[in-house]
Amino acid sequence: MNPAFVLDAGRIKESVAEAPRGANPALPNQINSSQMERAPRNRPVWQYVALIVVFLAAVAYQARTAVDRFPQWFGGQGRAQWPVFLEADTAAPHFTIAYLKPNAKRAGLHERDVLLNINGRVVTGSGIFGDELAKAHPGDMMHIEVRSHGKTSRHAVVLTSAENSPLGFISVIGVLVMPVFCIVLGFSVAAIRPRDRLAWLLLVFLLGYTSFFSPQPELWGPIARDLGAVYHSGLDVSWSIWVLVFAIYFPEPISVGKPGRTVWKWVMWVVVLPLAFLSVANVIVEVGAIENYSSVFALNHLLAPVAPLFTIWYYTAIFGSIVCLGWKLRFAGSLDSRRRLKLVFIGSLISSLVWVLQVIAHLRHSEVEQLFPSGLYGTSYVLICVFPITIAYAIVVQRAMDVRLIIRQSLQYTLAKRGVIVLQGVLSAVLFSVVAFLITAHKLGYAGTVIVMAAGLWSIFLLNGVSHRFARVIDRRFFRETYNAEQILSELAERVRTIVESDTLLATVTGRISEALHVSRMAVLLNGSGPYQPACALGYSSLPDVSVPENAPIAEELRKEKRPVRVYFDDPNSWIYRSPAMTAEDREQLAQLAPELLLPLLVKDELIGFMSLGQKLSEASYSGSDIGLLNSVASQTSLALEVSRLTTKISAEAAHRERLNRELEIAREVQQKLFPSRLPAVPGLDYCAECRPAREVGGDYYDFLELPDGKFGIALGDISGKGIGAALMMANLQASLRGQAPILRNMPELLKRVNGMLYEASSFNRYATFFYAEYDPETRALTYVNAGHNPPVVLRHCEILRWETGGPVIGLLPQVEFQQGTVQLEPGDLAVLYTDGVSESMNLEDEEWSEERLIACVKTCYHLSARGALDRIMNGAVAFAAGAPQHDDMTLTVLRVAESA
Repeated sequence: MNPAFVLDAGRIKESVAEAPRGANPALPNQINSSQMERAPRNRPVWQYVALIVVFLAAVAYQARTAVDRFPQWFGGQGRAQWPVFLEADTAAPHFTIAYLKPNAKRAGLHERDVLLNINGRVVTGSGIFGDELAKAHPGDMMHIEVRSHGKTSRHAVVLTSAENSPLGFISVIGVLVMPVFCIVLGFSVAAIRPRDRLAWLLLVFLLGYTSFFSPQPELWGPIARDLGAVYHSGLDVSWSIWVLVFAIYFPEPISVGKPGRTVWKWVMWVVVLPLAFLSVANVIVEVGAIENYSSVFALNHLLAPVAPLFTIWYYTAIFGSIVCLGWKLRFAGSLDSRRRLKLVFIGSLISSLVWVLQVIAHLRHSEVEQLFPSGLYGTSYVLICVFPITIAYAIVVQRAMDVRLIIRQSLQYTLAKRGVIVLQGVLSAVLFSVVAFLITAHKLGYAGTVIVMAAGLWSIFLLNGVSHRFARVIDRRFFRETYNAEQILSELAERVRTIVESDTLLATVTGRISEALHVSRMAVLLNGSGPYQPACALGYSSLPDVSVPENAPIAEELRKEKRPVRVYFDDPNSWIYRSPAMTAEDREQLAQLAPELLLPLLVKDELIGFMSLGQKLSEASYSGSDIGLLNSVASQTSLALEVSRLTTKISAEAAHRERLNRELEIAREVQQKLFPSRLPAVPGLDYCAECRPAREVGGDYYDFLELPDGKFGIALGDISGKGIGAALMMANLQASLRGQAPILRNMPELLKRVNGMLYEASSFNRYATFFYAEYDPETRALTYVNAGHNPPVVLRHCEILRWETGGPVIGLLPQVEFQQGTVQLEPGDLAVLYTDGVSESMNLEDEEWSEERLIACVKTCYHLSARGALDRIMNGAVAFAAGAPQHDDMTLTVLRVAESA
């Protein structure tokens, strides 16, 4: 683990300012941030196109509604009031009177009368009534023909003015103030965050507030009334859907793992799907009823039985949204969430008065205006505005959707850019005035006038260029160099991938996060080979004395959540108090870091460390956007730290391997020195030997010994296994043989003594096959013991002899007995001693060379010298392998008795 270090925020900022932006001399492959800034980013074109279309529709609808409701404010005459309100009959394709104004009652009309025609026009749709009313004025007479109890009658109704409404103030609030407020808020948030689905949900939810007061689109004339009816009906009947879904997802969705999440999911779908179907059907019926009710009568007739169910579902969704907000408030996991939810929940409760009154009116089968005093239901219509106001406060002030910074930057940018344009216009006007004054006040002549005019035009041209340059400076100032957390942290998430030095990585991450979010204190705790301890700190006077064990509640909470965790020491419901495993000592350790947010550093669900972020200098809480970006940075940092750790480990392993290779090279040199460096001359005997280990060192052994009485010792062994262990046992075998052979003349006793020494010095699974012989040059007699080794191949003329007498392998058993064999060598005999690495040499098809091929090769060596025979046999084995890796040590010893001996 790299040593911990403490960073000074001021020093980091100075170093960042001095270094070229995006450049790091230690990282030649790093992507320059200026290139990243110039990289094209997909713009939300289609989102903005859709937003513009919806905005134009909303503004057109609201403007037309305002003109229709308050004509006197827009230079129009007072319009006539509806004398009756119609209801589409579900039993027959006609309209009935649902509610009458006093002037209609005086004219003799009654509720449930069937409306036949108005002013002589047959009423096929409510648009007929709207057309006639739109042409009329207060005081005009409207002729209405109805059918009541099977009888037809005509009535003349004197129209009254619609301006004398007792709820004129409420109309201003509901038709002008609140819709404008909702349109501005909804479209502003959607324009700032066009890719955010929650922003679009907020927009549709707020647009529903523009449809609470019926605009009476029947008065608007053909086409306009149909479009207005679609807009109004679509928002009005589906608003309960949007309010429920909005409550589930705003200001944050019901968290995973919280109680009741599955319940709310099913509630949403069980309520939303029927409402969506019924809403579409209702829109079709309402729009069709305007033009020709008979065209949609069949659909309305089918919907009639489920109309009460639709009403129940409608109010269930509305009151369910309030319950949902209360549910989320009950299980809110942080102080910020609880504060926002509390505000929105109270706003929804206050706004719910109007829905309570409407439910009572529905149960009483009456209208709200008839059942309650105007002051009560008027107040309820005013209180309904509280809900969107609280939502606006939560978004703008409490940063529920993190739009405050963007709004502030946009205003600053707009003012700065417009200021440049205004300043350019003023200076251009001044220059023009100066030129005009010089030309008119002084007699400059033709040449002077041309010069002055040219100088003026040139000055204006230069001023235009300077203005453009200054505008670009303003653009860079407000969009490239200002505090833009999203840009900085997104760039950081990409940048950390290229950093492999852990110290540089931690310094870069903490410095950039502090610069982006103005975090007062930051610390990174990593797990080396024990508890999590500070590896980097910023903003502290000294490195925090904190040590978090691997199984501490803090680490367990981060492993469980696998996402950023907020820390609130002033909230008794925070996890640091609710967790039963959290002790006062753990909280005291955590308090030394003074964190407000903990970011886990995870690699494949393994917590390698965590970041502690203190309070922002602005004292603002971390927004959802902040946490999303920080989570991305933490993920990339975790991977970079793991790469750094693996790089360090690989470097250490490479260094260790280099040391091991060097040691093996030394061992190889030492082992080579154990083999005979010179071959003593033996009368009448030509001999040689060669060993090719499969690795740097091997377990094969050959030796030649000069013994008393002029005898000559020949040894060949094969240690089980390979590598260092076999090489050490080979050295032990050589030392034992060389120490005992000159003093023990009894060969079976010699092998018995060597076996005991090897058994004592080796592990239980180590042994050696061994062949030892003593040759007497005077008599050409060769005495040997074969201890489990491959019998040597002896070629005598065309006959093959094998020397097999001996006993078991040596070093495996503590006590063994051996027998010796004696042969009389003849002139021209060729003896080949070999290890199984030669006979078992394999090719790429894993086929062995075999003893049969070895013997066949030996037969071709009868007239060759010892060296020539050895080379032919070794080359034959290598040629058979055909480039396959050597899998075992290969050792050959060749003896040839001279022909003249």
